Amino acid sequence: MGNQHFYAPGYLRELADELIGKMNLSLDGLTIYTEAASGAYLLSPVLAAAAGASKVYAQTRNSRFGTAEKVMHDTRQLAVDSGVSECVEITDSRRLDWLAESDIITNSGFVRPIDRELVTALKETAVIPLMWETWEFRESDFDLAACKERGILVLGTVENREPCHLIPYCGFIALKLLFAIGFDGRPVLVLGNAPYPGGSIVSQLRGAGMEVVWFSAQPESDYRYSDLRAYFKKHGQRFGNIILAEHVYPGLLLGSSGYLDMETIKTVNPRVRIGLICGNVDADELKQSGLVYAPEQIAPFGFMSYQPYELGPRPVQLLYAAGLKVGEAMARARLAGLTVKEAAKKAIENSPAMDFKRGLAWL
Repeated sequence: MGNQHFYAPGYLRELADELIGKMNLSLDGLTIYTEAASGAYLLSPVLAAAAGASKVYAQTRNSRFGTAEKVMHDTRQLAVDSGVSECVEITDSRRLDWLAESDIITNSGFVRPIDRELVTALKETAVIPLMWETWEFRESDFDLAACKERGILVLGTVENREPCHLIPYCGFIALKLLFAIGFDGRPVLVLGNAPYPGGSIVSQLRGAGMEVVWFSAQPESDYRYSDLRAYFKKHGQRFGNIILAEHVYPGLLLGSSGYLDMETIKTVNPRVRIGLICGNVDADELKQSGLVYAPEQIAPFGFMSYQPYELGPRPVQLLYAAGLKVGEAMARARLAGLTVKEAAKKAIENSPAMDFKRGLAWL
């Protein structure tokens, strides 16, 4: 059966209503600029509309997941099925006029890059929820300096506690990836940072009764990356799988100039199966190695190769709804006349909002 029933219109609308209630989300009177996308992301503009937004503008484009034309068709149909079609409009290109009207602009894939052109188009009280934790912020597709210059408030979303407790999903996607590439009960080697995703994956796999050896750049793990090559030469034949879940440390984990090279893996254990959630890997070397790995599409460091959407729309939309709640709190504070700092403080007190650290912090 798989995950197909998770994409039925009835299920999606029920999920939207559930998450709106969970977040106590009310977007009445607010205009949202977000993305329209496929699969687990299809619900996003409809969820915003169902939460009472006066207008939802959704931007899409062609991608490896589907054509813009198909996304626009499916989004419109879901909006009709959900009774919110009158307030959802979709475009396949950036609309500066729509951005100028918007109160909340989500940092979503098809809206990015959040560049100076976009930021300049916004009204003074507009806000941008980062839609994930602030340590995941990437300068490559988000011009935070331009936001600071214009006083456009940007806050992240806390993902490690209610109402947006996503940490268990780290273990869930690791389990799904393990079973997808083949798991036969042998020990698992995890390369990943604490506290998550790497640390939480280790905890959950061990909780499921698996033998796990954990490497990271941090003292919480069993071993450090600097010991990885020597350890694998001695013990690598024991492992059935290697899971990469490193989202903080940028060093090359797998590759000829990294901590563990493909030739060593092939010499010691050519049948080991490699699962890539995130982490720095020499993709070309891995593809040419003949080793079994998944997924086929390897994302660069800072991005996820195997994402929560593999589990269906729930984890994706839980984070999206929480991000909208952060946006709601920021937008209402700014529209009420609060300064950027006052609005940041109020949003952090009244939503799952997360400030940046050190020099990037608002408070």
